[in-house]
This record gives sequence, structure tokens and C-alpha cells, in this order.
Amino acid sequence: MPIYEESYSPWYGQLKTRPQTWWIIARTGIKLLWKKWMIVLVLVAYIPFFARAVQIYVMTRFGDKIEIAKTVKSLQINAGFFHEFLQGQAFFLLLIFIIAGAGLIANDRKFKALFIYFSRPVNFWDYIIGKFTIVGFYGALITLVPGLLLFMVRILLARDAVFFNKYFWIPFSITGYVFLVLVTMGGLILALSAASRSATSAAIFFFSLITFPNILQKILYKIHGIGLISLNANLKQVSSQMFGLEHPFHFSVWLGFVVLVGIVLLSIGILRIKVRPTEVVQ
Repeated sequence: MPIYEESYSPWYGQLKTRPQTWWIIARTGIKLLWKKWMIVLVLVAYIPFFARAVQIYVMTRFGDKIEIAKTVKSLQINAGFFHEFLQGQAFFLLLIFIIAGAGLIANDRKFKALFIYFSRPVNFWDYIIGKFTIVGFYGALITLVPGLLLFMVRILLARDAVFFNKYFWIPFSITGYVFLVLVTMGGLILALSAASRSATSAAIFFFSLITFPNILQKILYKIHGIGLISLNANLKQVSSQMFGLEHPFHFSVWLGFVVLVGIVLLSIGILRIKVRPTEVVQ
């Protein structure tokens, strides 16, 4: 029988979302990315952790008793020690975001998978939180987990409670800093992935936005406030406040924090524009 007219009858019922919907998306994405190359990358990212753990052992067990301890004494086990470790993980974190995040939404747009997602009881936030959890999981795996483990190693090897009484707040600083980095950079990579139909182009744009402003900031370091153009500079400025360290740049910490919040809000706006229109009309 021929069809002479196509029409759409909207559904006016109440859409009941499932609380675990975002977790299903996240769990599936995490499993799909847990391949040989990702395992190798995570293992390599843990090499600095083991090096720092050995250093903690030497400093706490031997002090000034042997020559090797004297050679590493210049690097004290204090708040700066943990801050430097997290800063050193930046390269691995960049790779994680590019490999794990660049294609999360771009591939869905490319292969028209968004229509499949939103034909089910999945709303915008279910989808975005699920995708963000994927990059957040792998990002936290190489930053938050080893950072907290280093603090635990230092506590377990301590002969007294002096270190804990002085630096009990460090786990909160580590958690806060990692959360800030993951939300900022994770939101940015998802926004770029949503704005592109190619994972490669999203990865290139992300790498460019992270590295080029940072290079420009280093070249024009004499200009007051030039660090505000660099995501890395803003993160360093805010994190130095979190760890009670000297500020590396000559601009307000709160201004740097505002820039980071602005990046997050801009990322959410891009995601709203690129993902929201594909939701099924209720």
C-alpha cells in the first residue's frame, strides 16, 4: 500500500529516566578503551609514582645516614613534592584526554549514533556525564590514585605523626586539584569532540589549545597577565594556592579561577548546541 502522507504524532507522556543510565554509558566506554595500548600507557604513567615512592622510602628510612639520601635531600617531602608530582603527570594526562576523549562524541556524530542514544530514556546530562566519566576515570587513574597513594606511603613509613599533623590537608588539595583539571580539560575535549565529526581534528584542536598558548605565554612572559591566555598557566596558578606554594605568575589567583570556570561554562554551552538538538522530541 503506498504512503501518501508522512506525519509525526508527538508523545505527551512523562519520560522516566533511569538513574543508572549515565553509568551504563560510562562503563561501556571504559571497557572499550581498556585495551593493550591503554594498559601500556597507564603503566608507563606510573613510572614517576614508583620513582617518588622510592625517594620517600629513602628519605624517611635513612635520612642523612647514607650518601644517596644526601643527594635527594634537596627535594623535601612536603606540599611542593606532591604538587610537582601532579604537574609531572601533565604529559600523560594530555595523551589520555586525546586518546580517550577526542572521539567520544565526534564518532557518535559521525556514525549517527546520537539518534540511537536519544531514542532511549537518555537525556542530555545522562549522555554528557557518562562520556565525561570515561575520560575522568582514566585521568584520575594516573593522577588522583597515585597522588593519594604517595601520601599514604609517606604516612605509613613515618616514625611519628609530625608529618600527618602538618600536612593532613594534602589529600584534599590533591583531590581538589585533580577535580579542577579533569573538569576543565575533560569538558574542553568533549566540547571539541562535539564540535567536530572527526576524532583526529578534535585531537589536533585540543593539542593546539593546550600547547600553543603555553608556548606564547613563555615567549611573552614579560607582559603582565599574559599567563591568563594559557590553560596550563591558570591551572598552575590556582593549584599553587591549593598547596600553599608561591604563585608562579603575576596575576590574581581568583582571576585565573574565573578563566577556568569560563572555559567550563563555554564547553557546556558548546555541548548544549551540538548535542541538545539531537534529542528526541517528547
